Amino acid sequence: MGRTTTEKVNTVLTHNTFWFQDRDFEEEYEAHITVLRETLLVLRNQVQNQGLTKELIENLLLEKTNGLKVLLALTGFSNESFKRLVSFIRVVDDKELSKFSYRDQWLEEAELNKSSIQEWSDSKIQSKIQGCVDFRKGIVNIFYEGSTIPILSRTLPLFELKKLSFSKLNFETEAMIDTLVRYKEKGSYSGQMQNNPETIIENLLTEMEISFDRGDLNKLKENAPIEKRTMDFIIPN
Repeated sequence: MGRTTTEKVNTVLTHNTFWFQDRDFEEEYEAHITVLRETLLVLRNQVQNQGLTKELIENLLLEKTNGLKVLLALTGFSNESFKRLVSFIRVVDDKELSKFSYRDQWLEEAELNKSSIQEWSDSKIQSKIQGCVDFRKGIVNIFYEGSTIPILSRTLPLFELKKLSFSKLNFETEAMIDTLVRYKEKGSYSGQMQNNPETIIENLLTEMEISFDRGDLNKLKENAPIEKRTMDFIIPN
């Protein structure tokens, strides 16, 4: 006799991991969320009472351990995207961007002659925030008005570029709604086929009448049918 629907549901709730929770961890992380939320509320009150200034945001980064996380939450910019942006600024020698971000004042001497630059870790970025006033000022400039810099407007997707604006730091209602919408749609945006480099490459190869392999590779399928995974790349023949 087959199992009832109730038994199946109970199995999912008991053994599956999509709703897994550890109470101690949940309480600990909830405290972390509370700190970020309260810091944002304090910042909002300061902006409302004193007006938004670059010095106010710079002090947030300097004085609060979670200052950068608060700034990212306010703008909707992910930590990973921020690290990519810092790497971009370090690598690209654009005169306007360098001046705007104070790049020449905080770029480390050893990096000037390297052919490749390793991405900075979270701890490295936090250390730089605490120890280098020019790096802090550069970050504030980027979040304050980064969308006005031509090389960033050409390089960053509009979905990300619109997060770098004065209106978000100023807690304007429309900007907060925009942040909420972008948080909600981030996964869907990233998963769209039109936004997938593989799709663009496929179209180019098809136009040029070049055959290609994608998805399941035949040899892997033949020799490891269970362990194999669908590959997220496309290989011209």
